Amino acid sequence: MNIVNKEDRRVRKTKRALREGLAGLLVDKSIQNITVKELTDKVDIHRSTFYATFADIYDLYNQIEEAVIQEISNIFSENSTVDSKTFYEILFRYISDNRNVCRMFLGKNVSPTFSGRLNDLFKEACLTCWQNEDDFTGSIEELEYFALFYLSGSLAVIGKWVDGEFECSSEQLIKMFTDINDNFGEFIYKRLD
Repeated sequence: MNIVNKEDRRVRKTKRALREGLAGLLVDKSIQNITVKELTDKVDIHRSTFYATFADIYDLYNQIEEAVIQEISNIFSENSTVDSKTFYEILFRYISDNRNVCRMFLGKNVSPTFSGRLNDLFKEACLTCWQNEDDFTGSIEELEYFALFYLSGSLAVIGKWVDGEFECSSEQLIKMFTDINDNFGEFIYKRLD
């Protein structure tokens, strides 16, 4: 049993190193210009170790994208009933703890597929939250427009934060997002009455 746990730990450590290594390389290069050799040299693992788990760089990228979408989805589902300040603290802690990977997916070079999936995830979370309010009486179509407006601004601010090397403190952003979220909710319900 101990041997299995050590192997699992080593595999997780290797995958984490590859994830961070690819994210670091994508800051300066496009994925088409990154080789397996370059990545494995950067993280100091043998290429055969890479190929034991991944077919190529794109396979690694896709698995990282899937993992990030799942992690963010879990943040939404596990924290759907917390107040907005607590939710944003959890979200921004995740982004801060995964800076390189979040820069890869949330920054200026975000892939259109990831952006679309993230927008869908955020939109569904917003719609679910807003529809579950006791006084919701508006149309879903109008609510979707509000969600898209809200998400575009939110993701643009997060993108600026990760591209700006996290210069603004997460506490400032949490306060900003909490204030906007609380006031935006009030606006929506007044507008839809």
